[in-house]
Amino acid sequence: MARFVYRLQKVFELRERRKKEQEQRVVDAQKRVREVEVAIEEKKDEIRDVQKNMLASPHTLMAAHDSFLYHLNGQLEQLHGDLAYAQSELDYERQLLIKAQADLEALVKHKEKAREEWLEEEKKLEMKRLDEVAGQRYFRAQLEKFEEDTVSEEEAFEY
Repeated sequence: MARFVYRLQKVFELRERRKKEQEQRVVDAQKRVREVEVAIEEKKDEIRDVQKNMLASPHTLMAAHDSFLYHLNGQLEQLHGDLAYAQSELDYERQLLIKAQADLEALVKHKEKAREEWLEEEKKLEMKRLDEVAGQRYFRAQLEKFEEDTVSEEEAFEY
């Protein structure tokens, strides 16, 4: 029996590869989001530490603490902006992954349908071959029966 060959196999493999690459991009985007979230938490901890130290430090350093806190809050705002950008990038990558999955799923269904059609065609060919063999056997059996009848008629005429 012949082997099933999917004529769009190269396209199928390409879409599988694209889906895997897109999955990796989504993982990378998730890592970037986590990294920014961790950086935000660290910055918040640093701000809390500076505020605690500010209470214990002399009043002459209050202006320095205030300017440093202002600087840290600016960095925190920047990190929040980075987080928003990383999350929007993650959403975009997820949308691309959904599209890649849909494209691959369409080809999977097409491949399954093509395989089923191929199996049906193979069954039809097998049935045709079996019918042919059965017809030849029937013809041979009829021929042998005819020859036996002919031989028995000849023997009957000889007596």
